[in-house]
Amino acid sequence: MGKKMENNIRFRNHISIVAERLGRVLLLVFVAAISGLAQNVKALANSSGMDAKDAKVILLACGAVLLLLAIGAAWQLIVWSKTYISIYDNTIVIERNTLNRKKDTIGIKNISNVNMERNLFEMLAGTSKIKLDTNSMSTANKTDVTIVLKKKDAQSLRQYLMDLMEASGEESIKERKADAEQMQYDVEASLGDMIVHGLFSINLFSLLVLLGCAVGMAEVVSDTLGQGFAGKSIMGILASILVMATVFMSALWDIIKGFVKYYDFKVKRIEDRLYIRYGFLKKVSYTIPVDKINALKLTQSLLGRMSHRYMAEIVNVGMGDDEAEKQSFLLLYSKKEVLDAKLHSLLPEFEDAVRTPVSRQPKGTLAAWMMPLLAYCAAVAGVAGTLAELLPRYRGGIGAAMAGLIALAIFLMALRYATAGFAVGKECVILANGYFRRCLSYVSYEKIQHVQLEQNFIAKRMGIQKGSLYLLASADSRVQGIPYFPKKEVDIIKSNMIS
Repeated sequence: MGKKMENNIRFRNHISIVAERLGRVLLLVFVAAISGLAQNVKALANSSGMDAKDAKVILLACGAVLLLLAIGAAWQLIVWSKTYISIYDNTIVIERNTLNRKKDTIGIKNISNVNMERNLFEMLAGTSKIKLDTNSMSTANKTDVTIVLKKKDAQSLRQYLMDLMEASGEESIKERKADAEQMQYDVEASLGDMIVHGLFSINLFSLLVLLGCAVGMAEVVSDTLGQGFAGKSIMGILASILVMATVFMSALWDIIKGFVKYYDFKVKRIEDRLYIRYGFLKKVSYTIPVDKINALKLTQSLLGRMSHRYMAEIVNVGMGDDEAEKQSFLLLYSKKEVLDAKLHSLLPEFEDAVRTPVSRQPKGTLAAWMMPLLAYCAAVAGVAGTLAELLPRYRGGIGAAMAGLIALAIFLMALRYATAGFAVGKECVILANGYFRRCLSYVSYEKIQHVQLEQNFIAKRMGIQKGSLYLLASADSRVQGIPYFPKKEVDIIKSNMIS
């Protein structure tokens, strides 16, 4: 690709994509080999030697693995050489001419996001990955097109596509004053901001798992050192420690990533676009048209609720492709007044909605919850009674467990009542959900696909109902829960949806 974009272009991905895809295959083979070795480590440890037959089997296995890797590499090269990406007549065409010919055509006007990512391998290779997402419910939970190019070519292509998106919307193509990497950002996170965000984003469950694993490993090691290996399998002890260490590291990383994930976080609003970038080992760069944003989310962790701090995210089609990304991140944890000032410069479209007070669920909600609560208590009591008859020695423990489960349900109900809420604004409907955490969703009426409402007979007598609100977004953000609210509010939502 040249420095200047032509009207019609045709190109292939950078060849480094072959090595990147093959690296995943190598990782799978390595994990399988380690797994096989772990299963046979006892036999290997007990064997005093290896005969010719065993050596032959091992050599054949190694040869089979190398052959599979060679076939995988050859196939990836064929796929790369036979896959072309073309841009012409305001469309993107992905054509793959391997054993089966496949051709996908996407209209430029249907693209919702043009995002850029760079993992560690791509940084070393000098390449960047462009991800394109479209306004389609059928593909809302996955990236539609992934393109790998040299960094400068990727930047040029992204700008070219964004200009085409503007032109296809019958807007004039605007010249950008600076490249995304050289612009002065509206919000830039400092080291202190990252530390504060990490502290307030700590997951309570991960913290409990971390402490549990640490205590468990300490007990195993202490017991082994105190009583020795008498009657115990060394491999069994090591396996137990390995499992706990794996869970421990997973929980530890879940906590640590809150401190490092948004390294060098920056966000800028230029006209009708948001430019978001962050990352250390994986650099992410989003370019999001504001009119493609379907909802704004303000989230509070338990610690955030106690200190009145919020973080902000946005929801639109395509965001949430990766497991780690449920929607596009917008602002780190900060005090409400600080967050309001930042939203004023970045998303003034939601400014009035954020200031709209959220009402707690009607008191009739508690009555409406009685029916499912009684059904739950009956089910728990039935199971506990059956177990008590089958295991009479453990009746005391079974009774305590039953009481604990019922008490937990009532406790969660109280948390839900204190957290959930609802409000009808001028431009948005506001939904509050959660238990320990609290999430406030601001959804524009024009972005609502449809609303599904329900009520049991008690809720009907109370004049309240709950339901679900459906958006054009990834699976994790597509359905937004509507807490119980007065039935008369439905007419307001309906009129705003069609106006």
